[in-house]
Amino acid sequence: MGEGYFRFQQKTPNEELRYKKIHCLEGWSEIRLCPNVKEEFTRRDGKPWDIQTNEMGERITNANLSETNQTTVWLLGDSMAMGYGLPTGQTIAFLLETKYKIKTRVVAVDAIGTNGISNLYLDTYNQSSNKPNFIYWIWNPSDFIDDVREKKGIQNYLYPIHFYLSRNSSLYNSLRPSRQTNVYTNGIPTLYPNTHPTYSFLKTFFQNSIYNKEQWKILFSWGMAPNGTPDTNDPNYNVAKRFFESEGMVTIDLRSETEVLFFQKKQIYIPNDGHPDEDLAKLFAEAIANDYKKSQ
Repeated sequence: MGEGYFRFQQKTPNEELRYKKIHCLEGWSEIRLCPNVKEEFTRRDGKPWDIQTNEMGERITNANLSETNQTTVWLLGDSMAMGYGLPTGQTIAFLLETKYKIKTRVVAVDAIGTNGISNLYLDTYNQSSNKPNFIYWIWNPSDFIDDVREKKGIQNYLYPIHFYLSRNSSLYNSLRPSRQTNVYTNGIPTLYPNTHPTYSFLKTFFQNSIYNKEQWKILFSWGMAPNGTPDTNDPNYNVAKRFFESEGMVTIDLRSETEVLFFQKKQIYIPNDGHPDEDLAKLFAEAIANDYKKSQ
């Protein structure tokens, strides 16, 4: 009865439920984009965006680069790398392929943390005969929240129930609304300790699971503070950058460039959301392209 009431009250299809339906579950707990998706959604600021996936559940651009060209770059990460909220033609991957002619594979899913990203990478790498020349991981501190929500013990067995209810039930979503993606701070600076699970996941991943560490690059940009400005008071970026470098990873720090774009009144963040908007995606694409060509 409750489900029927909520569905009757909705004059338009539930956008959150529609978006959740493009996600599938692999195994007991790994979230992936579903294969062969072609959907359009509306952002918080009312602008439309679209997403398409291939048979492997990876976001694609349909940029029509020669199919004989091997993928040279993997764009790794969560919603930022995936291009959440961006129309296909404004995504980092699309710009890399069309403007810079760099064949790109998007190995990214929204709302996953460091552990989920490492599992996604390993699954993709082990199943792919076409290995990348370079891997660019767009990292942000939302992992500190996503990683502590990792499923443990009995949660591993209960999670599929939660997943399918949240994907199909308006009533369940009203009782248990999803946390806004890409938001982990209320504007009050909080320094996460070096004992945090994120650092443990990263250390294990870097030391035991990745191949050809010299091919990896970690990208940083400021996240959005609640007032819509770059969250320059967040101390975790400096600490995380030092951590990555201590593990032998090359970092590309775009925080200063992000501040410049903001003061130029560019489209840095999606309003009321915080994910990269058009101009920040351009900044990421340009930085990756410049680094890639320099490394050839």
